[in-house]
Amino acid sequence: MICVDYILAAFTDIDLKAFEIPKLRGYFAHKYPDEALLHNHLAQGKLSYQTPKIQYRIYEGHPALIGIGEGIQLVKQIMLDNHNIQIGEKNMMVREVQVELLKADFGQTPGFQDYRFSSVWMALNQENYRDYIKMNSMDQKKRLKQILRGNLLTLSKAFSYTIPDFEAIEVDGWFKPVSRNFHNIPMHCFTGEFTVNFMIPDYLALGKQSARGFGVVQRQKEEK
Repeated sequence: MICVDYILAAFTDIDLKAFEIPKLRGYFAHKYPDEALLHNHLAQGKLSYQTPKIQYRIYEGHPALIGIGEGIQLVKQIMLDNHNIQIGEKNMMVREVQVELLKADFGQTPGFQDYRFSSVWMALNQENYRDYIKMNSMDQKKRLKQILRGNLLTLSKAFSYTIPDFEAIEVDGWFKPVSRNFHNIPMHCFTGEFTVNFMIPDYLALGKQSARGFGVVQRQKEEK
């Protein structure tokens, strides 16, 4: 296990809904067109399939940015600028910003940690969805657990962390299918809870479209 750094910056005088996150992302991508970390596109319009170093969130009802790796410094710079965020017909001048520089344990652990998805998890792409719907319920659950393990591997790469014994990572949990519109296309997503011998810091996300706030993980606190 290692200690990782990341940043959370929230615009605390603005309220936003989760479905408005793509427009929030569009605002920053338009204002900083040369900053590839803000829109996760490479040269020639190609997509980067690594964990995004800047991600968009709803934090306690407010729009927020998460920065990891080289995204930390960029978020700091963005917070020094003036922002007049336009979401649809709403024009919102930012006057209050809450910035938290965070340190947290990350990585494989001897014991198990309990989590839930605080936003829906987009586990499947078009290709593996076609395979998934042909499976029985037992194989579907097994497949989702395999995908979640793979998501941990992808997230680890964002922090340059090598999982000591990936084969020893064990996942269990329950996952409930839900439908969400993404680019006006219904997507097969999941809510649920899971346990895994891996430490995931607060506000980070797993799976596809993590930059847009899908798959945010929240650790379940032990009741005293």
